[in-house]
Amino acid sequence: MADRQRFGIGLRQRVRYLGLITGLFALAILAAAFTVAVVQIQSGVAAYLSGESVWSRGQIKTVYYLEEYARTGNAETLKRARRWHAIPLGDLQARRAMENETFDYTAAREGFLRGQFHPSDIPRVIVLFRFFSDAPYFRDAVRAWQDSDRQILELEDIADDLAREWQSEEPSSRRLGELREQLATASDKLGVQAATFRSAMTRLARLMPTMLSLASIVFFIIFGVIAMTLTQRLTRALRSSERKFRATFEQAGVGIAQMAEDGRLLEVNPALCEILRYPREEILKLDYSQIVHPEDKQNREDILGKVISEPFVTHTTELRALCGDGETAWIRLTLSRFAEQADSNASYLAILEDISESHRLSAELSHQASHDELTGLINRRAFEHYLDEALNRARDENSMHALCFIDLDQFKIINDTSGHFVGDYLLRQVAEIFSQHLRKGDVLARLGGDEFALILEYCDPDKAVEVTEKLRQTLTRTQFAWEDRNFSIGCSIGIVPITAASVDTTSLLRMADAACYLAKEQGRNRIHLVGDDDQALDERHEQMEWVSRIRTAIDNDRLFMDAQYISSLSGTEQSRYEVLVRMRDEDGRVLPPGAFLPAAERFEMAHLIDRWVIEHVLVQLDSHPEHLATLDACHINISGRSFDHRDFLDFVVGLFERHAVSAEKICFEITETAAVRNFADARAFMERLGDLGCTFALDDFGSGLSSFGYLRQLPVDIIKIDGSFVRDIVTDATGRAMVNAINDIGQSMDKMVVAEFVENDGALKLLQDMGVHFAQGYAVHYPSSFMDIIKNTS
Repeated sequence: MADRQRFGIGLRQRVRYLGLITGLFALAILAAAFTVAVVQIQSGVAAYLSGESVWSRGQIKTVYYLEEYARTGNAETLKRARRWHAIPLGDLQARRAMENETFDYTAAREGFLRGQFHPSDIPRVIVLFRFFSDAPYFRDAVRAWQDSDRQILELEDIADDLAREWQSEEPSSRRLGELREQLATASDKLGVQAATFRSAMTRLARLMPTMLSLASIVFFIIFGVIAMTLTQRLTRALRSSERKFRATFEQAGVGIAQMAEDGRLLEVNPALCEILRYPREEILKLDYSQIVHPEDKQNREDILGKVISEPFVTHTTELRALCGDGETAWIRLTLSRFAEQADSNASYLAILEDISESHRLSAELSHQASHDELTGLINRRAFEHYLDEALNRARDENSMHALCFIDLDQFKIINDTSGHFVGDYLLRQVAEIFSQHLRKGDVLARLGGDEFALILEYCDPDKAVEVTEKLRQTLTRTQFAWEDRNFSIGCSIGIVPITAASVDTTSLLRMADAACYLAKEQGRNRIHLVGDDDQALDERHEQMEWVSRIRTAIDNDRLFMDAQYISSLSGTEQSRYEVLVRMRDEDGRVLPPGAFLPAAERFEMAHLIDRWVIEHVLVQLDSHPEHLATLDACHINISGRSFDHRDFLDFVVGLFERHAVSAEKICFEITETAAVRNFADARAFMERLGDLGCTFALDDFGSGLSSFGYLRQLPVDIIKIDGSFVRDIVTDATGRAMVNAINDIGQSMDKMVVAEFVENDGALKLLQDMGVHFAQGYAVHYPSSFMDIIKNTS
């Protein structure tokens, strides 16, 4: 019995010992696994830091080459930009593969390889992301990484837009400028996101040694018996991690330094030596204050003070560094508390990035955003800022200044007849002449086209007239030579005093523009000074009342439409007509189109009329499906001014989406001059609506100077021969020859040909003999009510 009890006690003890040993071994295995995991995480963090430097370099190079491409159009530069862009795109692909509900390891690995991660680091960075993306600090880094997606993808869109723009026949400098502004904005946002990512990962890197030390302490307390074995494992792991961290430290693309509290540099990596252009031995003899430019002393002391007062926060600033070759480099300095030394003095980790090129590019983009690329003068946006300052000074000091609008006379003729190169040369010469004859403190800008503006500071009206008259006379006397030709040009100038009583900058600009317009109307090459009782300006304002009248007519539904049939001359039956907008005045009288349409064009109201017409046509066609079923095409005129409004195309597309009218039933007519003036926008309009099924007619064809050249470049289906050639075709041999030539060319290009202003049977017969497809005019149909036509065929 006693033996059985002793056996039972011994068995229980053995089981207990075995359980304790098993528990200890289990804890030992768990602790070892934890230690190894921390080491792997640290290696992963180091790999992410290294990868971020490559990502940042790829992003900066992408922006640099896209900016170069935007300026030069060099296709090789675009290829380089796309090669560098592949790095951040690869990282984006890898992260999205890891974020998918179904984890795609192959796609993630391929993405990181495109992002130039070392193959051996890829498993670690994947594990770190998959299992610790919600961990402190790393979570912030991942969020910054995700936030950069939009800008990274936007760089690709900007590259595509730039390529399309440069591949177009006439790249738009305005569109290129807009894309460059988008590029600068995207670059700035990416810089902020990269700094956020770097800051979070630096904090995480600083946290890793602490975590590993704690794990080691626990390990030695609990597992003294197996200390040797675990110590050897831990030592090997630490040495391996240290080697990898040292490799990252040595090979990182950014400069890294360990700095003592007194500013001495304790350790630096090769990248830092390269950035500051010092040998390692020399740079270790310097301290923090000797590297930073004296003018950035305050920045230097501010960031150090912040790190001392907030030891657990990483701080970043941009400042200039003094390099070993005597040059200055812009650097982005990220400073954080690194560790406590044995003597209780703090040690700091400094990360330096060379942002000299980025800073130069940013300054260049900023300059380009506020200056005219052709002349180097400030642009409209910057000028309005100066004007606002001048108005504030006039109010604060009760001083007087002068605003001048300058418009070159007959510049368009020179530009059209001699080419854009001559026009650009002339604009540069004019800008140089104006700049040379201005007083110190005066502000000159190019507003666009052949329009310049000038602010004469502390200048009364009489002095303003004297200064601008000198400019006008100098310009008039100047002969501009280009190759074997000489040009002379004048200018019309409008002057408005800037006083404390001036309402605002908008009214000043409007008055100066009106004064300049009056100078042109009074004979050109002269000056018009706005006075207290300016009758001519009052008359100009009366003309501008058309803006209110047209808007009121639209709001009060006093616009209506007639329609005129377009008849087939080939014997085929087609139902085709053109809608013609009309307007009633306040008394109900019908105003002829010539009374209000020119005013609408002049005062930027044409787009409102176009919107009204298109919407009402689609509403009526949608409401009369019987008529719509018999209709081949309804022609609608589009003003070239409508293309100046960015939302116009989306507005028209939206109308088709809301109304049950097939786009194939609508033919938009665009005048030749409008298409040429707004070539890129007109082509974009035609291509997008053409995809929906709309057709397009080039109206007044033959009236411009570039008809046949542009005909091949625009996706038009119909050409409408200008009525000036058709009206007297029976008696005018020249007009008849022009019509015949246009018809032959149009048909050879598979275009439908319509002759306008067909007013008698003789003209109708001639056109039919020539083989013209369609005729429009009083000989075919006198315009009648659009609603009557709809109701009669419903």
